[in-house]
Amino acid sequence: RRQRQMCIRDRLDTLTETACPGCGSCSGMFTANSMNCLAEVVGLALPGNGTITAEVWADEAKTLTKLNPDRIELTRAAAATLTACIEKDIRPSDILTQAAFDNAFVADMAMGGSTNTVLHTLALANAAGVDYDLDRINTLSAETPCVCKVSPSRPEVHLEDVHRCGGIPAILNEISRAGGRVNREAVTVYGTMASTLENAGAPDGDVIRPVEKAFTKDGGLAVLFGNIAPNGAVVKVAGVSEDMMQFEG
Repeated sequence: RRQRQMCIRDRLDTLTETACPGCGSCSGMFTANSMNCLAEVVGLALPGNGTITAEVWADEAKTLTKLNPDRIELTRAAAATLTACIEKDIRPSDILTQAAFDNAFVADMAMGGSTNTVLHTLALANAAGVDYDLDRINTLSAETPCVCKVSPSRPEVHLEDVHRCGGIPAILNEISRAGGRVNREAVTVYGTMASTLENAGAPDGDVIRPVEKAFTKDGGLAVLFGNIAPNGAVVKVAGVSEDMMQFEG
């Protein structure tokens, strides 16, 4: 029995040590990555912040990793951007407007982000003095198709796939192309939203779909109201199967 327990312990230690072999966050659209993506859209972080991985494979057999050169370059660019913001006296309060939060939630709906994004983004809006309510989120969701699904909603697709296909700019550009409510004049640390979308690629058709072939016609998140949650509850619709959309009992 002791030997069996030791064997299980050894296997557990091995799994623990190899489950997350390097630095960086997990590769699904969970809270950390969702907020990193929205940081780009709200204008406080550079494009690629949410989708450039911390590491890349260092060998063909995919047994070793190394720091991602693109992430290192993004870090250098972020430092230079911060210096420019200080010199130009650009402050978070200049960026965190209702238009910026609208863009963030539009991106959230289009990519099916974590439900926690609503909690954190509303907290950021409150800190910025922007009055933003849950009904507005539902309005944006009704107008924004979900064109991208990432793990866990779609287990075979990860953040590196989104980046390979154009990242968050490609998602927002597709929504904007189809007439979605993307404020292209919103101010960011990298210029205006328009300056990024002008260089964004077209959907690849699989990881990022065109609006005409969206996963759903409305957003990947929804705010529900009822007797159980009179003040609202957030559901990640992008991760809910069709047969769970309505329940009686």
